[in-house]
Amino acid sequence: MKINTIIESQKEISFTPEDVSCVYVGKPNCCMCGCSGDYFYTSKNAAKAGQDRGYEVTEDEINDAKVNTVLELFEQSGRIENIYDYIFTKIIGGKRYTIYLIK
Repeated sequence: MKINTIIESQKEISFTPEDVSCVYVGKPNCCMCGCSGDYFYTSKNAAKAGQDRGYEVTEDEINDAKVNTVLELFEQSGRIENIYDYIFTKIIGGKRYTIYLIK
């Protein structure tokens, strides 16, 4: 058996709340489709997020306070996993927290 893989080197990244499209909070080790958690969008980038996902972000999905709480958790937690260029995740205290930056 031969396993081929690519190991991504560590890199430092920085972003501000203005760069965030949305956050996801849910159960770890599950998909992130929304069945095991919730998405919260920033008021500033809700229109762009709606365009990216193909339908409008509604008022009840916008929660700047929740987004900021997740950002603070990431700031305090140290290393995070980079799932994709603009998606970062971390399991903290039995929950998965994921940040989606603007594409």
